[in-house]
Amino acid sequence: MKLSALAKAAGVSAASIKYYIHEGLLPPGQKKNATTAIYDETHLHRLALIRWLREELATPIADTAELTRAIDDESLPTIELMGVCQELALRGNSGLPASAQRAPGSPPFALRASGTHPTAVCPTPDRFDDLVSEVIDRLGWPDEESAARNALARVVAVVDAGGYPVTVDSIVAQCRAIAPIAQSHVRPISIEHSRDRVCLSVIRGITMSNRQLIAASALAHASLSMMSRGLDD
Repeated sequence: MKLSALAKAAGVSAASIKYYIHEGLLPPGQKKNATTAIYDETHLHRLALIRWLREELATPIADTAELTRAIDDESLPTIELMGVCQELALRGNSGLPASAQRAPGSPPFALRASGTHPTAVCPTPDRFDDLVSEVIDRLGWPDEESAARNALARVVAVVDAGGYPVTVDSIVAQCRAIAPIAQSHVRPISIEHSRDRVCLSVIRGITMSNRQLIAASALAHASLSMMSRGLDD
């Protein structure tokens, strides 16, 4: 399809498409002649991902470019690419505090929560890493290196430092409550999908889950506060 048709199908302006190509977020079309390029479904998938990141998470161009470079790096296994998506989704949903983020451009899977890797910017005490290990063991889940695992250890450290003690039991209960929702979001992801579609599915799934959990948490806090005040009256 031509640029105009791509813009219409993707719901993105032609000017934006040209900008994304210039910034390296989107591969150029195949040249048909000196003035015309042809685009295909891979461009649609990439534009759907970029558009969602921009509109739903206000993801900076630099972060989007880092993700698209990872997608285009065929030497990066899909499971590690999904880890990049996990961290990007956490960052965009305020699930990962700024103080707990890795150094820009450093590989997310190279960071242990203990901060032993030279690119780690926020060492996490071993006790929180051990706490997460105990949680995962209790759940019977694989204790593998991932952006999500590291994020949990860091966030637990931040929460604890803020005066809100965290226990293994409380995190296990949260994970068990979340698991059915997460499973419903993981199920549609197929190895047959393009890497762009996989990334969009991962980021969108985490984002939607986070929004639901944040709203449910706010409802619980508000309701219990009201009930407490009622008891005091």
